[in-house]
Amino acid sequence: MNQSKQLKPQSKPQFIRFDRGISQFNHDYYAALGLPIISNHLYIRNVYLRIARILHPDVYGFSAEEKEIATQYLAKLVNPAYNMLMKEQDRQAYQSIFKLLAMRLMQRSRNIQIHSEMACELMITPSDEVYERFVTEIAKVQYQSLTNILEHTAEISELNLVYILYKAGYHHGAANMPPVLAPMVSPKTTKAHVQNFLPPPSKPSYAYNLKYVPDQSSNNLQSSSDATILQESDATVIQERADRNNIQMINNRLNMCEIYIMQSDWNAALRDLRDILQIDQNNSKCLAMLGVVYQNINQPQMAKASFKRSLQINPQEGLALKYLLEFDDSSQSNSIAKKNSITKANPNINQKINQKINQKETPPQRSWILKLREWIASHK
Repeated sequence: MNQSKQLKPQSKPQFIRFDRGISQFNHDYYAALGLPIISNHLYIRNVYLRIARILHPDVYGFSAEEKEIATQYLAKLVNPAYNMLMKEQDRQAYQSIFKLLAMRLMQRSRNIQIHSEMACELMITPSDEVYERFVTEIAKVQYQSLTNILEHTAEISELNLVYILYKAGYHHGAANMPPVLAPMVSPKTTKAHVQNFLPPPSKPSYAYNLKYVPDQSSNNLQSSSDATILQESDATVIQERADRNNIQMINNRLNMCEIYIMQSDWNAALRDLRDILQIDQNNSKCLAMLGVVYQNINQPQMAKASFKRSLQINPQEGLALKYLLEFDDSSQSNSIAKKNSITKANPNINQKINQKINQKETPPQRSWILKLREWIASHK
């Protein structure tokens, strides 16, 4: 990358971007500071102070030209990253973008080129320990030379991209996985790093539930009978793992839909929720969320049907209960308002209604919404 173009002074400082890793899609503030994505604010501050001391224009040995370049890196790469990651609310919002980005990349099946050997190795044998070790190794030399800062930062951004995809359920080379990543180099080793790795810098502030467990069932087979037993066991384990991954992927997509709903992006939420129902048509939470979307795009009948279907599957689905009760309360209020307007227009209508009611021999049936409320009250 041409540094002179990248570091050309502008009226308003812009964050330095490059075309590798997460940075080709969004600002990668963690890569700018050489940080694992799980880092907390204390570790972020310590790393920032170390880098700021290195890039300070008064550092001994820098020429006038080097001081200018170092100042530009500090202003356009390091300081913006620090300002974003040190605020808890901003950091959490920024981390949610990673999950959304990973899911979208997996849906689009893009062949994203990975140039770093470490990132290719992480892609083949993913784990939290390997990821943190590789990032820490690169971060040690990231700011030692002004001419290599962008290259090292791009390498960390590629590691970050592989990591967020791995945490979203992506397993490179799996039969049921789209070709999201395309390694451009072959790593020297594909063995998992389980020894001599550096410990994480601090207690993580950004955690995932999905864990990757490499399949080692074919090792140490001693006899044909043992092999048959292990193969049967492997099939069960693989199926169970596939089911867990499928559930995890659906949960991740539902979390993404919650973000869409909070942002009032009804079209995106509607599209994804319908896709989820094609995979799991009896997902009560998905149906309840779909009802919320229908209600907000002025399709009340579809909303009501979705809420009812959700409660048929899971009578304790809280979201469906909440919105369906509000939905019927609103409908009853509209009905009463309409009746009052008719009564005012025709004062004799009350007498006619009372005559019809008196003519009936049996009392009217209670509405289903009253029964539902009584059921809820009895189970509190």
